[in-house]
Amino acid sequence: RAIGGGSYGDIARRGIGTLGAWAVDGSLILSQLGFVCAEMLYVAKNGSGALHQILGIDGGHGHGPPPEGGGGGRPHRWAPSEGEILVLQLILTVPMAWIRHLSYFKFSNIIANGTVLAALGVLLGISINSLDVHGPAPDVDMLGPNWLLFAGTSVFSFECINFVIPMYEAHGNESTFVPVLTGTLWCVVLLFIAFGAVNYLCYGASTRPVVTLNLPPKSPAGKVLPFAFALASLLNVPLFLFPASITIESKLFGELPRGLARKWKKNALRVALVLFCTLLAWVGANQIEAMVAVIGSFCCVPLAFIYPTICHLRLCKPGPAVMALDGLIAALGC
Repeated sequence: RAIGGGSYGDIARRGIGTLGAWAVDGSLILSQLGFVCAEMLYVAKNGSGALHQILGIDGGHGHGPPPEGGGGGRPHRWAPSEGEILVLQLILTVPMAWIRHLSYFKFSNIIANGTVLAALGVLLGISINSLDVHGPAPDVDMLGPNWLLFAGTSVFSFECINFVIPMYEAHGNESTFVPVLTGTLWCVVLLFIAFGAVNYLCYGASTRPVVTLNLPPKSPAGKVLPFAFALASLLNVPLFLFPASITIESKLFGELPRGLARKWKKNALRVALVLFCTLLAWVGANQIEAMVAVIGSFCCVPLAFIYPTICHLRLCKPGPAVMALDGLIAALGC
């Protein structure tokens, strides 16, 4: 507001210089691609887990096609593995990745957010009921050995922090944006804390990285909720890819004349990004916690804590008290 607007990269260029703009764009691209990988993995793990629970297949992996024979007269059941679901996602994510305008995602975003909110409510209800009946899990550790992994994972909640500036510029009444954003963030923080604490108290050391897989396999919730989260994550994949796509396109194709050739070069780039994220998700499928923690620590932290404070100090010239607060926030990010 103080400098008259501009994108995140534009603000960084004014405050830090060309190097700052490249650092912001690089962090934005890496973080968004990381979010895409994580969402793809959520789809694969939730979808595979739900299919195996519905079909009554043990192991939850479903490797390969069904064998021809059947032991004991019972036909063998088969469901796609996590890797196969990663590939199947391309049927939807590739065409949706070609969308050029952010406003076109509003319908899929409403579906995804509504599905997640409803599923979170059901999950919380199940965990609260279990705590009421059975009490907390006996192996709850208030400060476990993996707390650094948790810290990196918690910062992942700053995903899409780069959407703040575009949302501010598109907001109908910009004077109300800060109170709305602040109130929303407080609600999200409280929801994250309550959801994480209740589910960990309920499941203890057996809490899975994807908590829907902790649900009883034969229960209706155990069959429906993983599908709900898989649907929400699947619809989020093209949206999370969008900022990275347009940032890279502006660097590679910004000088090219408009036309069909330019359009299909952009389409090819977006397909390549989707395939790259699919490959990364497949490689990191067994280390989803570490992947999320790395994305949060090295990509989200600079975008949320370090770059904004440096730009604020350089551009707004605040007083000593605000300078100290900026320094504290930047130190927290380091």
